[in-house]
Amino acid sequence: MAQGTRVLSGWQLICYGVLTTPLAMAGFALVIYVPTFYAADMGLGLGAVGAVFLFGRLLDVATDPLIGHFSDQTKSRFGPRLPWMVLGLPGLAVAIWCLLSPPEGIGILYLLVVSTAFFLFYTIVDVPYSSIGLEISPDVHERSYLASSKAVFQVIGAILASLIPVLLASQMGVSLTTIAQVAIGLGLLGILSYLIFVPRTHRVVSQPRPSLWNGWRTALENREFLWLVGVFFIVQAANSLCAGLLVLFTAHVIQAPELIGMFFLAMFGSTALCLPVWVFLSRWKSKPFAWLVSIVLCCCGLGLATTLGTGDIVGMYFVSIAMGAAFGSDAIMPTSMLADIVYKGEEAGDQRKAATLLAFKNAVSKMTFVVPMGMAFPVLELVGFDKTGANSQGHLTVLVFFFAVLPILLRVLGGVLLLNIQRRGPSLHPSGHA
Repeated sequence: MAQGTRVLSGWQLICYGVLTTPLAMAGFALVIYVPTFYAADMGLGLGAVGAVFLFGRLLDVATDPLIGHFSDQTKSRFGPRLPWMVLGLPGLAVAIWCLLSPPEGIGILYLLVVSTAFFLFYTIVDVPYSSIGLEISPDVHERSYLASSKAVFQVIGAILASLIPVLLASQMGVSLTTIAQVAIGLGLLGILSYLIFVPRTHRVVSQPRPSLWNGWRTALENREFLWLVGVFFIVQAANSLCAGLLVLFTAHVIQAPELIGMFFLAMFGSTALCLPVWVFLSRWKSKPFAWLVSIVLCCCGLGLATTLGTGDIVGMYFVSIAMGAAFGSDAIMPTSMLADIVYKGEEAGDQRKAATLLAFKNAVSKMTFVVPMGMAFPVLELVGFDKTGANSQGHLTVLVFFFAVLPILLRVLGGVLLLNIQRRGPSLHPSGHA
């Protein structure tokens, strides 16, 4: 297929993205609801539950590159990705059910086993599935559409997972069971949609398969990939601080804890609605340009956040909208740029390594989720910040620094590095006329 050839219709793009919704639902529930549910409702304690999920996250970071390598090296008549998805989905469904609908009287060992299975099967399904979006299309802009399709269905999954407890207005255990049922059902719908409607195109690789270490080494020697992942890590670290501290900022600076859900909804809605804007800008100028615009927008929103105080509801909505819009660009632009790197390598005859590169990118993303816990929370505790009571202006200043000021500085640094990518040549930022 020649560069610029579109391979998917609009309907096929939708069918490709559907499987993202159940994955997003399960991931959202895991981060937002599950730790508190097991610690408080199931009586396992915050310390023990935190240790289990920290272990699971570290294991998750380690298994991503492993699954990526093995998926790249898989040979079957169905291609390298589909066997992993089909075989991994039943295991993921069982893990979701066991994690979100546990029996009474379980202990910490149950959570350790079930959460480990969840992380493992999630990776087995997600890495090969997401890799398809990197390699299925030779068209530089269709790669952005593929990333956008996943981003839209990711937002849908997060909204569903956030609305179910509100609509049911029942105990968290009942809500989590419902989330599990919906996610498992949508998982079946997603894989069927993919199997029936999405074309399966893959390059036949004739070169000898590299060893695990050589596969990783060649991936990490790719300078373009390292530049991209460096920017992605810095921006995601900023995003993790904003997302991880939004609840505290709303409750203590804005003093409107009852509106936290509405601010999250504004953020999710802005993410989905602004996706076409980023795709348009990437076609008009370049993908780094679209990403840079979103970085500037988010910095402006966070700059506004530094001026807010008690009762500034409208201002907080603007901050949420700016953050949500930028999150969308942060999701699709680096993924689409990674697809360009993959396509360039395959055109040059390289070994298949889409899943390996994506897995390293995923591992970097997952490592950034510990930034709030490893940086902001200890400092807030050190200065005596009270998460449940009143705080002095000094305490609030520290919170604002980690919620807004430090993320601005990180995004500025990421933007400077992105400008360097912009100057390096056309390989990472094909123009709208490529």
